[in-house]
Amino acid sequence: MLNDFERKILRIMVNYAGQRRRLPRMDELENKTGRSKAFIYESLLELERTGHISWDNQSTLEGIQILQAWEQVQQPIRKSQPSGDSIKYFTDY
Repeated sequence: MLNDFERKILRIMVNYAGQRRRLPRMDELENKTGRSKAFIYESLLELERTGHISWDNQSTLEGIQILQAWEQVQQPIRKSQPSGDSIKYFTDY
């Protein structure tokens, strides 16, 4: 599960790619997030580790490819209700 900052960087990159047809530069990420280059770099490495981005040439941000644009949220398994109670409503009243 991504933390808030990693999710924010991923959303910024996806939005840049969709609207401007390019990925943001490091100074743009610093401006949008208000964080340092080192912290952004660590978060990008975590995004790569979790499989959200592919980043072969880590000397530049131009080589980043977005593999998964959003986080996969696991839905809880819902247990089914016993069917006898719901039928009684229609048959008894």
